[in-house]
Amino acid sequence: MKYNLNEVTAGKAKTSTYAALLKLLEMISDEKKNLWMALAAILINSTLLLMGPLIIGHTIDTYVKTKQYHGVLMFAAVLLGMYLIALCTGYFQTKLMGGVGQRMLYKLRNAVFEKLQELPVSFFNQNKAGDLISRVNNDTDKLNQFFSQSLMQFIGSIVTMFGAGVFLLVIHTELGAAALIPAIVILVFTLVVSPWVKAKNALNLKSTGGLSAEIQESLNNFKVIIAFNRRDYFRKRFDEANKNNYRTAVGAGLANNIFIPVYGLLSSMAQLIVLTFGIYLITK
Repeated sequence: MKYNLNEVTAGKAKTSTYAALLKLLEMISDEKKNLWMALAAILINSTLLLMGPLIIGHTIDTYVKTKQYHGVLMFAAVLLGMYLIALCTGYFQTKLMGGVGQRMLYKLRNAVFEKLQELPVSFFNQNKAGDLISRVNNDTDKLNQFFSQSLMQFIGSIVTMFGAGVFLLVIHTELGAAALIPAIVILVFTLVVSPWVKAKNALNLKSTGGLSAEIQESLNNFKVIIAFNRRDYFRKRFDEANKNNYRTAVGAGLANNIFIPVYGLLSSMAQLIVLTFGIYLITK
């Protein structure tokens, strides 16, 4: 029977991301209270940050133009209070999800180790110890980062984008729709590029496991290497594994950071569209 983790068994369907996420959520089923509290905190945080520009616009239109500076000071105090509350909710959410992520990581590593103890000897003959160590340490830590940081940041970003889009359309439908055109391009670009980014990161994790395996094997057999004077052989194997890890790490880094310049470009295009369409509406 094949136990090699780096080979996909023929005819075996790959587990979907949604199904894998559901299995992980089962491990933190006792964290529902903390998850709901963190979700409430991020919603409050995003809502307060969205309300800031509206209050600033209202203050300028109502009090700054008419030189009623008492109103400016009053709404400045309101903004300060809102931003302080947003700071506290952000810290509270980060603290909650950090604890959830660490507890999930603890349970996951225990579950993986218990599963390893149940596997036959042939499994360990087909997989290097360093690769297994990398999966227990590095791969599970990626999941911890997802739950402790990325998940709530993703939810907060979705709420902010949705709220900003609604506000833009309410303030001015035509101008708001023009400003949201690049958002459609961003969505399509993300859907198209995401599988490629996922593949690059998978290759990097695989090469990291291979590098760890080479290091572990060399250290375990160091006395044999010295006795038979095979330093050159293991040095060559390590150099190949290190170069492969370097190439995949560069590829994964470029893939992960490709979104930033593209999103920045589309953001600038949105501003240019708003400026151009705004001038057109003024001169119309």
